[in-house]
Amino acid sequence: MGDDYDVIIIGSGVAGALCASRLSSSGRHRILILEAGDNGITSAQHVLFHHVMDSQGNRGDMYAPYRNLRSRFFAPAPENAQLELEEQRSGRETYYDYSLTSRHAFKAGYNRMVGGSTWSWRGNCPRFIPSDFKLKTLYGVGRDWPLDYDELEPWYCEAEWELGVSGNHEELDGLFGARRSREFPMPGIPLSYSDERIKPRIHGAKVLGTEVCVVTTPQARNSRPFDGRPACEGESSCIPLCAIQAKYNATAHLRRVLARPGVELKTGAVVTRLERGRDGRVAAVAYQDWRSHDPMRERTVRGAVVVLAAHAIETPKILLMSDGLANGSGQVGRNLMDHVQFEAIALFPEPVFPFRGPQSITSIEDFRDGECRKQRSAFRMTIGNDGWGRTGSPAAVIGRLLDGGTFGSALPGAIAGEISRMVRLSFSTEMLPDPNNRVELSPNKDRLGVPRPLLTFDVGAYAEGGLRRGLVAAEALFKLMGAQLAPPPLAKPLDNPKTKRVNWNTASHIMGTCVMGDDPRDSVVDRWGRAHEVPNLWIIGSSVFPTSATANPTLTLAALTLRTAAAIEDGFSARG
Repeated sequence: MGDDYDVIIIGSGVAGALCASRLSSSGRHRILILEAGDNGITSAQHVLFHHVMDSQGNRGDMYAPYRNLRSRFFAPAPENAQLELEEQRSGRETYYDYSLTSRHAFKAGYNRMVGGSTWSWRGNCPRFIPSDFKLKTLYGVGRDWPLDYDELEPWYCEAEWELGVSGNHEELDGLFGARRSREFPMPGIPLSYSDERIKPRIHGAKVLGTEVCVVTTPQARNSRPFDGRPACEGESSCIPLCAIQAKYNATAHLRRVLARPGVELKTGAVVTRLERGRDGRVAAVAYQDWRSHDPMRERTVRGAVVVLAAHAIETPKILLMSDGLANGSGQVGRNLMDHVQFEAIALFPEPVFPFRGPQSITSIEDFRDGECRKQRSAFRMTIGNDGWGRTGSPAAVIGRLLDGGTFGSALPGAIAGEISRMVRLSFSTEMLPDPNNRVELSPNKDRLGVPRPLLTFDVGAYAEGGLRRGLVAAEALFKLMGAQLAPPPLAKPLDNPKTKRVNWNTASHIMGTCVMGDDPRDSVVDRWGRAHEVPNLWIIGSSVFPTSATANPTLTLAALTLRTAAAIEDGFSARG
């Protein structure tokens, strides 16, 4: 029996969309994209999401614009993952389950939609630095990647142009040895008023023995019209939705891909398993169509090449539901990682008027490397332009003032005096790959009878050490600014006396679970993303990351995806 398609791609987020874009550019391949979600990718759909978000008035919730999607019931996502472990176990989170040995909640969420989580990401796109690829060799912890920065550097350039990344070349060229061989597609986002007030007070200062440089964060957000999308207008709603699509999302590639011959997108298709043939290859992909009159019935399609691009939770789930496919190493689902972070908040000595411009424009990269990584995590800092972020919204400030007895004519002045001076510093740490942090199949199932993820997770002392050092750095920076730490009860302490655990937030950067490596005994895929044991199975996305580093993962996973797509194309060419 012949194959139905040359390539089947499972997942339509940034990795799946980029892979489909590259493989469809020749016009020679029949490509099927299977996606569990079901939403439009036109401007009309975007406007509808915008209206839903505005009607709720909740711009801090990454799921707010998408509440009306039917796919939430048939392809559920972890919408309450930011709750603490005890709250999630009590049933307030209806997708993640936890093992008895889990020490922490896994707070990272994601969207199961056409376009994936790029609908609601912030768009930050820094590169990894050279030492991030050699953590074991340089510092004796974690793992080494099977490739280095120089090998990936040309693909970083390709990814920046595919996503439309704005940035300032001269600020970042050579950062910790990370040379840049090509300019960004467009200059960095202009500084906000708050950045212009904050930067002069700390730029060039010594903090914890390190000279601090405030730089413009590379972002997949247009600083001028690019690729058919407008320049950023500063709506300050990047999470959960860019109002005008100045920020990249994967539907930009999907729209182009679906206009090409031979490409099909099937939505509402929840992949349940990969069937292995006698020759060791994936013989068929089984899925359930929840939009059909018989959603429980399995359907199958066949492809010469199968690409798993279903994110670092759903990808191992699919493999584990496939009778141990690609799991000779026992590493499928293991080494689950996130960037755990904390944010410190303060009142600047003068108004900085946040919320004008993107939620964050500038960053401090200077704490991302050093001998400290032998004992604790490095960290990367961002300067917020969104007030106090998740720690204290303007509504929470008003509530505190009212609770404290501020009423009548005194209230407007008190509100203006605080909200206009809000500043935030957040710091993201790196987690070490720990095989005990893992995704398994839960005995509990969703509405389609598909197992939910069963997680075991522990942030670990390495990342906790980075959080503590990051807080010391943030407080030192606030002192240089002349800023006062925010009054209680808004600010949470890093150490939680009730749970005896650290307080932390998630960056929702889900990594690991199908790590790449040269040795099939301790990795799932090779340096190109091909499964060691399954010749026609490729895995793309952040699930293949051996370590997490401190930089947002999207640009690195995009670069790896483009590199993998080239390898797949080379395979087709070799077969003629």
